[in-house]
Amino acid sequence: MRYILFLFLSLYTSSNAISQITEITDSDWCNHPYRESLQKLTEIKVQSNWFKVYRVGQNVIAIVEPYNFEEVISYLILGKNKALLFDTGIGVDSISPVVKQLTKLPVLVLNSHTHFDHIGGNYEFKNILALKTSYTLKHAKEGWNHDSIKDEVTKGSLCLQRLPGFDTSHYYIHPFEISQFVKDGDEVDLGGRKLKIIAVPGHTMDAIALFDSTNGYLWTGDTFYEGPIYLFAEETYLLAYEKSITTLAKMAPRLKKVFPSHNNPISEPVRLVELKNNFLTMKAGKVKPTDAGNNMLLFQFQYFGFLIDKNQLVKFRVE
Repeated sequence: MRYILFLFLSLYTSSNAISQITEITDSDWCNHPYRESLQKLTEIKVQSNWFKVYRVGQNVIAIVEPYNFEEVISYLILGKNKALLFDTGIGVDSISPVVKQLTKLPVLVLNSHTHFDHIGGNYEFKNILALKTSYTLKHAKEGWNHDSIKDEVTKGSLCLQRLPGFDTSHYYIHPFEISQFVKDGDEVDLGGRKLKIIAVPGHTMDAIALFDSTNGYLWTGDTFYEGPIYLFAEETYLLAYEKSITTLAKMAPRLKKVFPSHNNPISEPVRLVELKNNFLTMKAGKVKPTDAGNNMLLFQFQYFGFLIDKNQLVKFRVE
């Protein structure tokens, strides 16, 4: 989604620009080359037709789903006593067998937020940490039903050849049980490695980032990635997003690597400063957007863009 859609939105300005993605066939996704950023990484071989796994930092492993348009990335972060799985993917294939091949440590799960493409494998795990928000509790209890996410499993959305036996007509995201609530500022101790939880609401009300101060690592979820950042859903709040990315931009001097949840698994910390500055440029009306259709505008910059609902933008600019 975040790569192919970006290209289509750059090329088309008609009202059906976003629907162009559905014209891609599943064979296109099966033959689609891996991102150049992935080709430069050290791959860890696992038994999986769906996931690709890469070493991206000190005891940090990216579990990538490159065969669908979401291009989701989950991260396995290893300590001495425990491991933390940051997100569990889109749920079209089981992620827990991959995790078991990568570590024998007890695994905690923590989600960057509870959009469907980040909690698909939650139900496969017993120890799940979560913020106590109404949005989080809703998706823990209900998951996501088929009608709300059926477009994720069309022939143009993924490589079905990689998923033998997968039933697209019954695809949904399972509910899951939360074992422990966490809050902004809490630290998760994995043994010899502590990860600080930073609330970054905006994309969703339950969005978080993870900070490893010892190694200078930051995991950003969907608050930042290289591609069109989605800021158009009903649960998006642009004023909160502005405050959150300002917080992350201030952290850039302390960072060595940024790990987003889509597209490229490693970004330069300076991108966070650019994110904040470009967002403020957009807010001030100093850059011309592309009409993306469906009442949305795309503001495009060098490394990323903002895909924003027109009505939300009007409200945001007067708040």
